[in-house]
Amino acid sequence: MMKLCIAGLTALGLILVLGNEAHAQTLDLTVNPLSFAYPSGNPDTMPTVSGPVITVTYRVRQNAGAPWHLAVRANGDLQAGTATIPTTNTTWTATNLGTGSGTLTNSDQTLVSGIGNVNPARSGTITFTLLNLWTYSAGTYTQTIVFTLSAP
Repeated sequence: MMKLCIAGLTALGLILVLGNEAHAQTLDLTVNPLSFAYPSGNPDTMPTVSGPVITVTYRVRQNAGAPWHLAVRANGDLQAGTATIPTTNTTWTATNLGTGSGTLTNSDQTLVSGIGNVNPARSGTITFTLLNLWTYSAGTYTQTIVFTLSAP
């Protein structure tokens, strides 16, 4: 039995204004590709399946020594109709993003953070890997993964 799981990626960039010395921070975030599919495979021979390498590029300007934060989270479980696969069956591995790896959850997980500006832009990669189990119902599953760049 072959299954195909698809996850959609969403990038959110926030522009915020700080206190008394008001200045507009400029935050840029790009994620490429914006969607991907896990390959189908027999769970006996492929106990995990990995999506493609995703490039995450971020830039922070006019941040005058303030902190900034880049995070990833799932927006719910993988879903195919009424069938679900728990978000926590997905792990991620990042390169050049500060934090090396983790289990995907529905809460923000820090990929990288810092203080001040990031200019020119920096890039890193992230790969998502899903446990491939016979207990999943056959179907095409979807999920949204949210990347958030913020400067409080």
